[in-house]
Amino acid sequence: MPYAAIGEMVRAVRHRDEPRTLARLAGTFEGYVSSILVNGAGLGVLGTMEIEDDLPVVLTVLLTGWCLSNIGVSAVVFVVVAQSRIRRPAAWAVLDFVERHAPKYGRPPETIEEYRALQLQE
Repeated sequence: MPYAAIGEMVRAVRHRDEPRTLARLAGTFEGYVSSILVNGAGLGVLGTMEIEDDLPVVLTVLLTGWCLSNIGVSAVVFVVVAQSRIRRPAAWAVLDFVERHAPKYGRPPETIEEYRALQLQE
């Protein structure tokens, strides 16, 4: 994951003041949070296995580096998006409204909310 997400991390940092760009990142906000949690748990398992001497040192170092790089990349994206949501709540409210109400799969709008979402989307 770190190699694929490094580009998204750089994109998030470059466009940290542009909620539209941040909303279109490859991963979801929840996905980055779960990556932090899962890799943190992985570090705990690695620590336990190291205490029990079940893994060679080289493998432990590689897996620890992998987990730490995942946590680092995910944490940076998490912080950038969280700061943007705190600093620009109105822009994020519009983006959330459009995501929730815009018609999907090319079908025409049927409700007032869908028409409004299409207008805001442009």
